[in-house]
Amino acid sequence: MKERLKSILLFFLVVMSLYFAQRLWIRLPESLAERFEPMSDSYTTYALSDMISPYKYIINFGNKNHTLFYGDNKYSVWDDSREILSQVLGSDNIITEEITREQYLDLKEERSLVIYFPEEISTYILAKTWGVNNPNNITDAIPNTNEMYIYLGTEDPFFVFILNEKYLAVYDQEIDTTLLKEKLVTIDKSNNYDRYHTMREAYQIDNDVYIPNRIENSLPIVYVSNEISTLNDEEKRELAKKFFDEDIDYVREIVESNGSTIYLYSNKSLKLNINGTLEYFHAIEDKVPERNLYISLVSAAEFIKDKSLSQDTMYLSSIEDIESGGNLGYRLRFRYRVGNIPVILGNREFGDYIQIDVYNYHIRNYKLLARGEMKLGLNAIIDSRSMLSSFDILDKNYEFLVNEYLYYAGKTKESYENYLRNVDLRDEVLSAVDDVSLSYYDPYLKDKEERLIGVWVISAGNRLYGFNIYTGDLVFER
Repeated sequence: MKERLKSILLFFLVVMSLYFAQRLWIRLPESLAERFEPMSDSYTTYALSDMISPYKYIINFGNKNHTLFYGDNKYSVWDDSREILSQVLGSDNIITEEITREQYLDLKEERSLVIYFPEEISTYILAKTWGVNNPNNITDAIPNTNEMYIYLGTEDPFFVFILNEKYLAVYDQEIDTTLLKEKLVTIDKSNNYDRYHTMREAYQIDNDVYIPNRIENSLPIVYVSNEISTLNDEEKRELAKKFFDEDIDYVREIVESNGSTIYLYSNKSLKLNINGTLEYFHAIEDKVPERNLYISLVSAAEFIKDKSLSQDTMYLSSIEDIESGGNLGYRLRFRYRVGNIPVILGNREFGDYIQIDVYNYHIRNYKLLARGEMKLGLNAIIDSRSMLSSFDILDKNYEFLVNEYLYYAGKTKESYENYLRNVDLRDEVLSAVDDVSLSYYDPYLKDKEERLIGVWVISAGNRLYGFNIYTGDLVFER
């Protein structure tokens, strides 16, 4: 009896400490000037800054020598870049000017680092996420960005924030980029990287997408399994306790005929589907007539930190405005990486691995498809086949891409021959390529031992095409 009382008291103290800590972390004043005061808890700030992370980087060594990598590599380039950019956004000594696209393209031939985000993001939110108390006028000059440039040559440091056709150059001689310069030298001297070139350099066309002409190393072989459908009854109940912060004795449990399990507590529900997905719902209690992206991102980061089965490899992939019953919020979608390579989910019905509907402080919906990497041994197993480069993929699938381009451009069969006579079709089709990236594709056909497929993903217009990195065959299109 005494031990039970101790356990109850300990549980009560933990719950109360979490309650007050949560109030401390996410309670923000309502005025615009005070609304973005930095969080007192460094872990929450880290979780949020980790959540908003780039999906790829270009390193320019000069002399038309470039490389590309996804996520952060062993040199921790992102950690140093984030520190530098936070100083830029908080500096009182900056000078800004707009430059042209042509000027920016010339700058990318200098020693530099270019950072790409999967979604345009507010520069003000980036500043606050990185702990900048008083962001400077960069946030007014370019409110959103999806690409940032850091010059790493021998001249004074400068930076460029980009969105669409706007290029804002920022100068500040006091920003120290020495550590990043040294890492660039280390990477260059290692000679252990794949060479990339722009399509402009490779095909003499007006397209600055980077593609490799040769890939030295193959991708590791990766198998994944579903982390929800493999849970036993006790593990499911522990997961329900985690979401409701309540003893399971107070939670109602319903097992459906198909094997799915539903847990109910107050105005919250948690469903563990037989297909391996998790769905959490918490009804909105107070009206949310205005949306605030920063508060919503903080709330989502806090929720993920507390509830998610895995968060280390996740990154925010899209933000969408939503409305429900007069309440205004955001739908946040997340993807994850395996070995720094992004993973694309084959199940179109589910969408992305994590989807959160958040209304400022309130998480209304949370959907999760948890796919965990299976450990094959102490060392990653590398596929013995040679990878095709994206040059090879474009050549092998050129006729297919031409037909797709003509179809979505609205060209009829009757006008096809005439069109070919009057247009340099090769240049037009290749110029329509918006992005080429390396990814894993998860077919999502098995609960266990699902082998991921390495693909070159070509984005053109509003279409995505995934081609097997070893055979060049089309794996998916959407």
